[in-house]
Amino acid sequence: MTVRRGFTLIELLIVIAIIAMLIAILLPSIGKAREAGRSVVCLSNTRQLALSMFQYAGDYRTIPGAYYQGPLNLDWCGKNNSRYALAPQNYRHPLETSVLREYFQSIDKIMECPTAKRAANAIFDYTMGIRMAGAKTEIDWKVSYPLRPQSSSPTRSYFNAIPLLIEEDAEFFNRQFDDGSFAWDDQFATRHGKGCNLAFLDGSGGRFVPPPAGSPLPPAETSDLKATHLKLHAKGRTFDLYTSSSTEWGWVNFPQ
Repeated sequence: MTVRRGFTLIELLIVIAIIAMLIAILLPSIGKAREAGRSVVCLSNTRQLALSMFQYAGDYRTIPGAYYQGPLNLDWCGKNNSRYALAPQNYRHPLETSVLREYFQSIDKIMECPTAKRAANAIFDYTMGIRMAGAKTEIDWKVSYPLRPQSSSPTRSYFNAIPLLIEEDAEFFNRQFDDGSFAWDDQFATRHGKGCNLAFLDGSGGRFVPPPAGSPLPPAETSDLKATHLKLHAKGRTFDLYTSSSTEWGWVNFPQ
């Protein structure tokens, strides 16, 4: 007579334990792979937006405007253009009224980082430096940031090129002011491995890791890198980049 032998309880428990260990080992890797994919999509978004600005500049010789240039209907994100301001209910997204509309196909998702999912700001995850309005793509000034923002006289480092589009932190300041501009206390995002994605005025793009900050949750801390910390270096002088006015169209081309 043939005797069929099954698994013992101990053997089953050992198998289950091995499977659990494999899952525990694989899950972090899967999570990292997913986040890497989301970061790639995010960088692609910034590059597509920057490309649309370059195509616009090819036709009009300068990139469009930011928040304070809204009355001219040249606000790159559309939020402050008159068509949107007069009837926002007629549009799925402010970008539909942007002067960049004809230069790309996607409207809504191109402004959304897939990691952030717009938990705080329902409109924009990417913003434009407010003093970049009307910039010519060929200018070659330098922009610096402090390595220790909390220091009274910090050592500064330079970006490889002039930051144009910045992946903005969803929690700090962006929640209240969804104007599509990077200004004042707006902060760099740290959602991609403590870094964010940028697009530069020279057409390049890449990941940027701000100086080590404090907690990623409010309130803001002195170690957080903000728009107020950025400096433009041109003509042997240094200028702030966190504020602007309606009279400063093209200021960055001839700062004074």
